[in-house]
Amino acid sequence: MLSIAENAVELLNTIQKLKPQALKGTYVKSIFMSATMSPGICIDTKAISATAE
Repeated sequence: MLSIAENAVELLNTIQKLKPQALKGTYVKSIFMSATMSPGICIDTKAISATAE
């Protein structure tokens, strides 16, 4: 389970690094994760960004 959390944090960090400098405001509004053929769960973007720093 820990590797899933680490991968999610790394993915969000990579997306944030690719954000254009001219873009203002919130870049990622929502994140959902799901396994194949299962319902998605909403991920709190503030919790992941706080963990990443």
